[in-house]
Amino acid sequence: MELLRAVARDAGLAIEFEPMTFGELQPALLDNKIDIIAAAYGVTPARQRIVDFTEGYGSYRDLLIVRSEDTKVYRSVADFKGMSIAIPKGSAYVDALKEAGANLTLVSTPPEAISELEAHRVAGVVDNGLQVAYRMRNNAHPDLKLVDSYQPIQEAKLAYAVRKGNAELIAKLNASLTKLQADGTVKAIYTRWGLN
Repeated sequence: MELLRAVARDAGLAIEFEPMTFGELQPALLDNKIDIIAAAYGVTPARQRIVDFTEGYGSYRDLLIVRSEDTKVYRSVADFKGMSIAIPKGSAYVDALKEAGANLTLVSTPPEAISELEAHRVAGVVDNGLQVAYRMRNNAHPDLKLVDSYQPIQEAKLAYAVRKGNAELIAKLNASLTKLQADGTVKAIYTRWGLN
């Protein structure tokens, strides 16, 4: 949110945040309820067919969280066959997890996924690495761990999404993103939040 505030201020755009779950973002954009998706909404080919994206302002990959006592070595999504995984609705990883044979529990938010894991209702959580790493670093979850051996399903760039054809808004956002990347603002925000 801090980055979008800086971009909007630079672009001269008035901004109002509408809190919603990840799964609600794309429908809200397409139904004209919001103008920009500013969550950790990665650029994927499937999403590019539906929305337009700004230039990237960062990148991310998926991470796996399991309970601390889990000693299995997880190397890839193929290791999830028959495993119960919690994942937020609308995640770019859902299809790959289904194809791998994981038993999915779709939740509304990343904290809900972590709660499912802590309650032993699932064996793991797969989600956007920026959100997962931030939550693990800033919330006490001594009974959980990030799996270092896990290779991500995908790495993607982060960008703001707007409705198809909104070239004017894309141009304003891109101009401000370029300026704020060049002057170090983007890096400073990432550093402040421990996301570099």
